[in-house]
Amino acid sequence: MDGDSTNAVWGVMDIHVKTDFPDIRKKAVIHARSGNLMIIPREGDSMVRFYIELGQAVVKDVTLAGLQDRARRIFSPFPVEFLETIWWSAYSIGQRIADNFTVGGRIFLTGDACHTHSPKAGQGMNVSLQDGYNIGWKLAAILRGRASTRILDTYVSERQRTAADLIEFDRFFANLFSTSYREKHGITSEEFKNQFVKAGQYTAGLATKYNQSLLVSQPPGNVQLAKNLTLASKLEEMSRSFTPAGVDFNSIIQGVLVLASKRTNIEQADIPNFFTPATGRWKAKLFVDDESYNSGHGHAYQAYGIDPEQGCLVIVRPDQYIAQVTSLDDFKNVLAFFEGFLISNSKR
Repeated sequence: MDGDSTNAVWGVMDIHVKTDFPDIRKKAVIHARSGNLMIIPREGDSMVRFYIELGQAVVKDVTLAGLQDRARRIFSPFPVEFLETIWWSAYSIGQRIADNFTVGGRIFLTGDACHTHSPKAGQGMNVSLQDGYNIGWKLAAILRGRASTRILDTYVSERQRTAADLIEFDRFFANLFSTSYREKHGITSEEFKNQFVKAGQYTAGLATKYNQSLLVSQPPGNVQLAKNLTLASKLEEMSRSFTPAGVDFNSIIQGVLVLASKRTNIEQADIPNFFTPATGRWKAKLFVDDESYNSGHGHAYQAYGIDPEQGCLVIVRPDQYIAQVTSLDDFKNVLAFFEGFLISNSKR
């Protein structure tokens, strides 16, 4: 793996503490003369995780007593009593990425096997799980004879770039916690907070955008919406062409309809068969962007920036990434997208 490491050491503890520090159950960063400490609330009512900056040190020389003493000095004048330590460790910061994510298209690396970094932002598990989701649905589709082996190339192109972006982000994020780095670059507490909040979407794994490929279409040009749409029947015909006999109709392509009108204005007879709810695993197919009986209003069209007068068609992959966003009459490109990697019944 290519990359680098530093002598900057951090300690980490999952603990139950007794303290009158007001934000002990909030995600917080403390910058003090005695060092830096990050608080991550854990599950339950009292467990928290501390990340503690130790500066230039040797990992094997770090002790639990030393971590606790450093934490007490950072929290001062607030008292901290360590009631129970569930787990603790120490690590040096390093960012590395594998040269190749696959060997001959037969072996695929995911997670820590192909990218390593500091754990403070918590993005490691999110990104690693997305590696698994990415390769998992593709392998399943191929092994079941439903998709071309060409889609395996997209695992490397999508996830290797994501890992490279992750490493660059981690270098920047790790430096934010370094006192010397902030002093050198004049980063104030307010700027630190803004960068921390800005990074939230990335650390959650929600900011990744894939380049155009077999499984990601670029937005079409200026396409005028048709007045008389027959999209539902076309989608149903297309879905059946890719669904093997004896397999649940919705298991290959699942249609979900989100209507902008009020639910009281909709008659069941007006709903196309492709979106008609039915019993079984895939029954949730029809939604109305309207006030609910007891859960408020989702405002989905507004939240996603969709004009309710025009609507749109969104293709969401099994790993929850958006593959295509297009107009409701752009069925030609929708069909071409699925024909690019799915195997139709006529070719089995």
